[in-house]
Amino acid sequence: MKKVLAIALLCAVSTFAGWDKFPVIEYGKGEAKVAWGAGRQGGNPGGDGDTYLYGIRYSPLANLELAAYPGYTLGARYQVIPVLSAGLDLGFPLPGTNWSFTPNIQFSMPITSAVTLGSNLEFTIYTEDNTKHTEGIDLEAGVELDLGLSEKNTIWVSFDINKQLTEDDNNGTKDKNSTKGIVLSPALGYLITLGNLNLGTFVGFNFGEDAGYDPHNTFVGIDAAVKF
Repeated sequence: MKKVLAIALLCAVSTFAGWDKFPVIEYGKGEAKVAWGAGRQGGNPGGDGDTYLYGIRYSPLANLELAAYPGYTLGARYQVIPVLSAGLDLGFPLPGTNWSFTPNIQFSMPITSAVTLGSNLEFTIYTEDNTKHTEGIDLEAGVELDLGLSEKNTIWVSFDINKQLTEDDNNGTKDKNSTKGIVLSPALGYLITLGNLNLGTFVGFNFGEDAGYDPHNTFVGIDAAVKF
């Protein structure tokens, strides 16, 4: 459940941490971010507990972005055309022995002078660990609308979908009970820009009874980012 919450939080803070919904950062620029979120399962205040997320990215070449994320993950994205980028995240087996590979594409465009659309699609592929177990393939897709109220104030709304596409494989044996249902994660957030510092807050929900949310999970959080 914590894995799903972390995924949902990463989706929810796309103006903050989910960089894969919008174009790569400018050449020679960098950004470091951190977020805290807490989940609440139905009427249980404990819910999924606290989740801390962080990331850093930098553009060493024009149209190229390198990034590092939690869980020993490194990523690279290239801006193919102004509205489209493609990339790959690589998860290192630390600790453990299984790798993960996440190819992804991103599409974004301004709708009006104040509204911007961002979206992403990615697949995470897991390799076997030392017990010949693999989690198979996960699908994640999302869309976000940013409304710029002024140069310093932004409201955003997002909707993300997460689904495990294949069963876990235990040394050649498929675990038909391992796949979970679709997780739907709408979220709403606010972002204020103060020079090179961004501060934000957000609230969202996870829906998906087959994925363990009965009836749903609520998460709230705060985030901060520094550009350099």
